[in-house]
Amino acid sequence: MLGWNACPKYGGIDYMSVKLSLYEEPLALCIVSSGGYEDEGGDSDELIYTGQGGVQRPDGQMFDQKLERGNLALEKSLHRANEVRVIRGLKDYMTVAGKVYVYDGLYKIQESWAEKNKSGLNVFKYKLVRIPGQPEVYSLWKSIQQWKAGVAVRDGIILSDITSDVESIPVCLVNDVDDDKGPAHFTYIPSLKDPKPFLMPKHSLSCRCADGCQPGDTNCPCLQKNGGFLHYSSLAVLLTYKAMIHECGPSCSCPPNCRNRISQAGLKVRLEVFKTKNRGWGLRSWDPIRSGGFICEYAGEVIDASRAGEYGNESGDAYIFDATRNYPPLEAVRVGQDESPNIPFALVISARNYGNVARFMNHSCSPNVMWQPVVRENNNEAYYHIAFFAINHIPPMQELTFDYGLIQSDRGADRRRKRCLCGSPNCRGFFY
Repeated sequence: MLGWNACPKYGGIDYMSVKLSLYEEPLALCIVSSGGYEDEGGDSDELIYTGQGGVQRPDGQMFDQKLERGNLALEKSLHRANEVRVIRGLKDYMTVAGKVYVYDGLYKIQESWAEKNKSGLNVFKYKLVRIPGQPEVYSLWKSIQQWKAGVAVRDGIILSDITSDVESIPVCLVNDVDDDKGPAHFTYIPSLKDPKPFLMPKHSLSCRCADGCQPGDTNCPCLQKNGGFLHYSSLAVLLTYKAMIHECGPSCSCPPNCRNRISQAGLKVRLEVFKTKNRGWGLRSWDPIRSGGFICEYAGEVIDASRAGEYGNESGDAYIFDATRNYPPLEAVRVGQDESPNIPFALVISARNYGNVARFMNHSCSPNVMWQPVVRENNNEAYYHIAFFAINHIPPMQELTFDYGLIQSDRGADRRRKRCLCGSPNCRGFFY
């Protein structure tokens, strides 16, 4: 996170002594507004910050704050007018602490004063004003919270939920770019339509983990299929990319919230389908997505690889997922380099007529999302699925993209090549 390494962890004021004349004086470098004191932030570009000091307890401070250390540094920075980095603590129930810290940019201290707090003790207050022209961070987060709470309406909203309640979390359709009223009609489904099963090479056991599969359980057959490991953390994060992950299936006895069923639980972040300026419809999240976080499955109709050409027109080709393509970005995140991809058959999915939010993810030559092959078993039959996970930490409202992959020249690559508009420094200039 930009600016985090130079700032105090979880709260407080970071400063350094600077020799500006004959004497050294402290200047503030960074503050963290974590909610430990009575900070105020009614205006997104302003912050009323409470100084440090005193013993913070549930019944209030125990003694007055003093003009020393960080408080003195803030006072000196007011007169020197130097820039101060600000980090804000925001609620995030996906983390153990229930909070995530976000770098909100550079501020300047405009004024300071002393006042009595709720306990009747003296505290120092500092008004910080955000320097104009920086990307929105905190103000965007506040807007998102208001949209979620229903106290404000998202600008440009066309449809409040394109899933028609199929997903437990609504996905809105937004266009604040032009007069387009929405994408072509399709039927929303959360997973594959009529998936093609394949037989396991040998009889496979289902787990009987009544409390869910646990790390280190040598008796769990599902862990054994994964080399003895659980590839998802307790926070539902993908720990490593694998050629194939075996998830628990319908014949397993573990509960729906089992750690080995991450891709089956549906959407966990609030997504929106939005109109981009030059790439049609796209997908982004209102919530921050941590690295390895599950986003969605690629839903649609499983088609024969030989039929993929039938969908090769200009409108349909964008809704084809072809697992047989070469995906260069995945090479950077593969852990088992000695593994050979054990793909049971050439999986090709069409989301033109049936699909979910994944059909709106655009291509990028520097994507922030990757796909992971997942197998779910049921009575010795296995079903092949594609799950999408974040490659890195993704802030709210950043477009979600994955690399559509490369195809061999003998498969009509030149004819199907399209101009790429991803804007990445690593852009190949085309995609398929």
